[in-house]
Amino acid sequence: MPYRPKRVKTAAGHIASTAPSWKRETAPESRWPAFAAALVVIAGQAWVSSALELRSAWLFPLVSAVLLGASVAVYLPEREEPSRLARNLSIGLVGVLVAANIVGLALLVRGVFMGSALQPGGLLLAGLALWVTNVAVFALVYWELDGDGPEARSDGYADYPDLVFPQQQADQQGLAPADWKPMFPDYLYVSLTSATAFSPTDAMPYTLRAKIIMGLESSICFGVLAMVVARAINIAKG
Repeated sequence: MPYRPKRVKTAAGHIASTAPSWKRETAPESRWPAFAAALVVIAGQAWVSSALELRSAWLFPLVSAVLLGASVAVYLPEREEPSRLARNLSIGLVGVLVAANIVGLALLVRGVFMGSALQPGGLLLAGLALWVTNVAVFALVYWELDGDGPEARSDGYADYPDLVFPQQQADQQGLAPADWKPMFPDYLYVSLTSATAFSPTDAMPYTLRAKIIMGLESSICFGVLAMVVARAINIAKG
């Protein structure tokens, strides 16, 4: 059920809200950093798909580019309450980006175990590029997932947060502004730590969907790094 902050009477008889920092309304976050990150991801995935010889390598980048262009169009001018179409486009975009990376992992596994036209160093580079794009993709996923998106977060979250950052916890009050809210770079850091530690380190997943998404990212990154290490060992053996 939706969170409802308690209200208490002050000494002067006024009603004051005891809402935590994440329930306070703040200025809407700009979507431009996320749009820029999505563009970089699409370019990276296009190169990885081509390098790993995906049939119709243009398909995922084309669909992603169309969804990104449509998202930019519907979110301009920036609005506090996005329409259902805008949310569907943004969720669809990150869904396609995740699917493209899963396909990229399958192609990398095929290249390592069944051979590839790429030189060993090229296959290693493709694996590293896939890992980097995966970090950026899941930063976008967390950013769109947590509290139903940046617009809902700025409005004080419709329900509870999906990811709880240290600055939002009661025992950390005073170490950050009272109305602190996570922004895209914070989610990028969460994605990076999840991709390297294979577990939450900064923000904790509090909802089932957040746990599933974080588990999926860790699994994909583990698979990619396993293939990179396998290829590196083969190169070292000559």
